[in-house]
Amino acid sequence: MRYAQLVVGPAGSGKSTYCSTIVKHASDAKRIVEVVNLDPAAEHFDYEPLVDIRELIHLDDAMEDDELQFGPNGGLVFCVETLLENCDWLEEQLGDVDDDYLLFDCPGQIELYTHLPVMRKLVDLLQKWNFRICVVFMVDSQFMIDGANCARDFVRVE
Repeated sequence: MRYAQLVVGPAGSGKSTYCSTIVKHASDAKRIVEVVNLDPAAEHFDYEPLVDIRELIHLDDAMEDDELQFGPNGGLVFCVETLLENCDWLEEQLGDVDDDYLLFDCPGQIELYTHLPVMRKLVDLLQKWNFRICVVFMVDSQFMIDGANCARDFVRVE
């Protein structure tokens, strides 16, 4: 059986830091956890990704294309859709090793989760490839300290 965590949350909430920390913790415990970077705009990691969407397409490629003329959000959506259109590339990069434990470091743009089926399609693909999946939703701890603001914002989300 293969295992995956989709690490999601707003930009700047600590998704990549979480992934880096889990990889280090697993290494200290003599276990292997790999990270898949799904953020085509990412610039720096404290870990070496097993798979990096930027090897397939980078956000700058989508934004600088004269025909596409995407802004940052449209470019990001285009990149993730391109990844799904090239799911054979992703499957080849992931390999077929049993007992994999992968962290998918996801982009923070909310449109990917609220307006488009791209993340649902990713989950469907991973399930097809025999991954058991959970989602880890990151929220900046400073946001959680102020209970009134936290409750107000969660009610607003509904």
